Amino acid sequence: MITLGIECSSRQGSVALLKDGSLLAEKVWIADRVRHNVIFKALEALLRETDVSYDDISLYAVGRGPGSFSGMRMSFAIAQALALPDRTEVRAVSSGAALALAAAHETGAKQIAVAGDARRGQIWIGFFQTADTDFVELSKGWNLVPYEEVELPEDIPVVSPEAERLENIFPAIGKAQFPLARDVAGLAVQQKIPEPLEPLYMHPPVFIEPKFS
Repeated sequence: MITLGIECSSRQGSVALLKDGSLLAEKVWIADRVRHNVIFKALEALLRETDVSYDDISLYAVGRGPGSFSGMRMSFAIAQALALPDRTEVRAVSSGAALALAAAHETGAKQIAVAGDARRGQIWIGFFQTADTDFVELSKGWNLVPYEEVELPEDIPVVSPEAERLENIFPAIGKAQFPLARDVAGLAVQQKIPEPLEPLYMHPPVFIEPKFS
């Protein structure tokens, strides 16, 4: 079984191929703005390196955030377009879960908090429990919390792709850490309950009424 993972919920994007759960190859890049040509170039390089074609792919896995709405929408659009000809399955995976899994591997912590700056005076935050070495579970739902109301037990580490923006709230947060496509793909393979095939957007859409002259 070959799984293609796409993760673009933060300023670090990545694509990865797994075969029967083992990593074949991964491409990672940093971009302040998500561009579809960067993703497609990374995908083509990934397929050439591994001698895999789109016809060989059994499952597409997409990171659904929270995070960059434009990056997540582009990831979904690309995965669904590539999956359409052969009606290949597409699964969505929380990017936060992928980040928590990597942090659990690195630190051995049994609980991980994943946070980001939701702007508008709020952060988004989710708490994950490590079920085993290859799986994490969201123990509480994602929440939007005003900056001044954030409370966190001292023994729970916090990871974030926007750590530099959260240093005043979490002084011990350390450097930014990013979800990876390899972990998105790995979690998709194990997934028992499907997540919605849409970006996880913490704020409701903002509609600005057009102005007419």
